[in-house]
Amino acid sequence: MKLTTKFSLFNALSRGAILLLLVGVLPLAMSRLALVTTDQRLAQKKEKVLQLIRRNGISAFIEGGQSSYGSYNLLKEEFISLEAIPPGPKIDVIEDSKRAVEDEIVEYRVLSYSFDQGGKNYLLEIGRSTGSIGETERNFRNYAFYILLIAIALTTLADLAFFRYLLEPFYTIIRQRLKNAHHPAAFNFAPIPTNTDDFRYLDESLREMMTTIQASFTKERKFIADASHELLTPLAALQYRFDNMLTDESLSNENLLRVVESQRTVHRLRTIIKSLLMISKIENDQFTRTETVSLSQLVAEVSEEVQDRLTVLDLTLTHEIKPDFDVVNCNRGLLFTLLFNLVNNAIKYNREGGLIYVLGRPALTTGYELEIRDTGLGISKEQLPRLFQRFDKGTTADSDSYGLGLSIVRTIADLHGIKIEVNSIEGLGTSFLLNFPTPEATSHHAGAQRHTVS
Repeated sequence: MKLTTKFSLFNALSRGAILLLLVGVLPLAMSRLALVTTDQRLAQKKEKVLQLIRRNGISAFIEGGQSSYGSYNLLKEEFISLEAIPPGPKIDVIEDSKRAVEDEIVEYRVLSYSFDQGGKNYLLEIGRSTGSIGETERNFRNYAFYILLIAIALTTLADLAFFRYLLEPFYTIIRQRLKNAHHPAAFNFAPIPTNTDDFRYLDESLREMMTTIQASFTKERKFIADASHELLTPLAALQYRFDNMLTDESLSNENLLRVVESQRTVHRLRTIIKSLLMISKIENDQFTRTETVSLSQLVAEVSEEVQDRLTVLDLTLTHEIKPDFDVVNCNRGLLFTLLFNLVNNAIKYNREGGLIYVLGRPALTTGYELEIRDTGLGISKEQLPRLFQRFDKGTTADSDSYGLGLSIVRTIADLHGIKIEVNSIEGLGTSFLLNFPTPEATSHHAGAQRHTVS
């Protein structure tokens, strides 16, 4: 889960918790607010009535021989009453009370206030029905709830936008420094602009680390170049001397055999060194991958290359690539080596009169599949997990096998993002299934890909 998603989720959950808390408290708060508002309104009306009495006298409400005054609005939501009372303690309270209005009992919030006017005592009562108070409370609650939801949504969006802005340098570091930097040569050392100290420190640390790695790679490449020269040159000299010794007619048969054996040893050393150098160069990304290769054409070239060996061993190779598939951003020579090594293995470990199939087809999920299948000896279950390890020849007794052919295959496949799946049954044959990525995936591929052996 991305960092911004975690931040947003945390904020949403925290605001949700706040919302739930407020929902539990809101009814009580709104009820209290509605009650306080009602009491304030009753007090204001009391002051207005008292001002009217002081200005116009009690006759503004009580006329003639009447002793009281009462008035209800149309829906009986509010009333005001004024009546003369005997002298007594002063009254100034607000409380809930029930009143009978036209044979109906209505609950009111009533302000009661006694005062002296013209030498007489009067009781002023102003009431508002609790039903209208409840409606006011509900309105308050709804408005507050909607405002709260809008505030949470706006603050969540603002936080998300701020987090994205804040973490943009971090994601830039991930894209440029980690995802797209599979080899030191392709690393971009330009500083990533940010005003956050933590991200700046992270970027500097990655650049320093990659500088060290790049220096190590440079030393390794130089060592490989020097080793190839220093090792292959003496071996070539030895080979030349042995060739001259073979032309010496005075050489005994025993010594002649020793020279031939020495030649074979030199040849093996040169082959091993060249194979190791190829693996090292591939792993160091020293081969360009700018070509587009037709699989059908490449398989035909490999088939033509091994035709003589097929004839000698009485083997039949059948290839069918339908439809054809173009491998983009690749190295033609390396792909040829990959297919040649697999077909060469199918020849080497086949039975007399055996069959070899090279079949191409669209993959069931994505990409394109190329299968190299033989009817040979097969591979044991114990050998499959270490099939691509260097110098592991398994149970073969072939003196010409160095255990590097399949290691080269895997290294080339990793470089091109090709997945390999191996299936084998002892005595029946072996199948190598190559899954080539789509052109879109290939264009974004740089570096090693996973390798599947089953």
